[in-house]
Amino acid sequence: MQPSHMNNSSVKISLLVVVLILVFSIAYYMNWKDVDTEGNNEINSIFAQSNNSYFDPVLPNSGLSFPKDYYEHPGFQHEKWVMTANAINQRGDSVGIQWTMFRVSSDDRETKGWLDPRLYIAKVVITTKNKKWVGERLARGGIGQAGVNKRPYRVWIDDWQWRSLGKSPFPGLLSAVSNDFSLKLSINSNSKSIPLGENGYSKKHDLLPIASYEYIVPFLTVRGNITLGDEAYTISGKAILEHEWASGFLDEYQQGWDWFIINLDKNRKLLVTQYRHTDQLPYKYGALLYKNGDSVALDDTDFTLQTLPARELSNGRKLPLEWIINVPKYNINLTTQVVRNEQWLDTYIPYWQGPITTTGSHQVTGFMQLTGY
Repeated sequence: MQPSHMNNSSVKISLLVVVLILVFSIAYYMNWKDVDTEGNNEINSIFAQSNNSYFDPVLPNSGLSFPKDYYEHPGFQHEKWVMTANAINQRGDSVGIQWTMFRVSSDDRETKGWLDPRLYIAKVVITTKNKKWVGERLARGGIGQAGVNKRPYRVWIDDWQWRSLGKSPFPGLLSAVSNDFSLKLSINSNSKSIPLGENGYSKKHDLLPIASYEYIVPFLTVRGNITLGDEAYTISGKAILEHEWASGFLDEYQQGWDWFIINLDKNRKLLVTQYRHTDQLPYKYGALLYKNGDSVALDDTDFTLQTLPARELSNGRKLPLEWIINVPKYNINLTTQVVRNEQWLDTYIPYWQGPITTTGSHQVTGFMQLTGY
C-alpha cells in the first residue's frame, strides 16, 4: 500500500506543477498581448553586435579592477554610465533625477580627430509628479567635445560633466545646464562598487554569448541645487551609479530590457532585470545589494516579474507601467506604481524611464527603465 500511496502523491504533485505552469503561461500571454513588443525597435539597431568590426569580446572569469574599470573601455563597442536619484526638495516634494552617458563606436578603428569612431550621447531627465524636463547632448569623440578623463576622474560632454578630484567618481560633482533646467549636485558614496553577475560578467541570454561587464555603486547620497524653469530648489536624496560595457548589449532577436532598482531600506536595495526575446521567455537576473558591499545574486528561479495591464501613452505606444515583483525567499512582494505615465523619452536613444513607488511588503521608492517598446 505504501508504494501506491507514494505514486498517487507523485502524480498529484506532477499535475499541480503542470497546472501552475499553464496558469503562469496564460497570465504571461494575457498581460503581454496588448504590449508593443514587435515591430519598430529603435534600440536594437543601436545596441546589437556589429558584424563587420572586431571589438573586444566579453569573456567570463576576467574580473573587474578599480579604479581602472571606473574609466572608459574603448576596445568595446558600447558603454553606458547611468545615475538615478530619488530625492526630495525643500518643500518635501519628490524629485526624480536621471543622468546617462552613452558611448557607441561605429567601428573598431583607433583613429583620432574627426575620424574617431566614438559617438557620445548624454541625457538628463528631471521628474516631478506634474512634469518632466529633458535635456540631451550629442558629440563626436576625438575633437575635444566629449570624453572620459582619468586623473582627475571626469565624464563630460560640452559643459555637462561628472567630475571628481581623484581617480574614482566619488566624491563627485555633477553639473548640467539647458534652456529649461540646471542642476549642480554633490555625490558621495557610502558603499563599495559591487560587480554584477559572476565577478562583473553579466549574462543577457541563456544560450547565446550575449553578455556585458557591469558593476553598480548602490548607496550614494545626493545633495545640491536644481532650477526648473524660473523656480530654484535645494534637493537631497539617495542614488545609484551603474556602469556597463560590452560589444553588443543585445542580440538581433532580443527586443529590449526591463530594469528596476528598489530602495528596500537604508541597508539594502533590490535590482532586477529581464531581457525580452521575440520567440522565447525573457532572460532574468537580479541582485540584493547591501550597504556593507555584500550582494546576493538572483536568477530566474529566485524571483518573478508579472505585468499588470498595459497603458497607452499619448504617443500611442503601449507599455506595461505596473509590475508585481516577488522574491519569496526574502519575503519581498512588491507592486510598482509610476510617478508619471508620460515618461517616454523621445530622444536619440528612445525609451521609458522614471521614478516609481511600491506597495506591498515595502512602501518605498525606486526607478524603472523600459526599452524596446
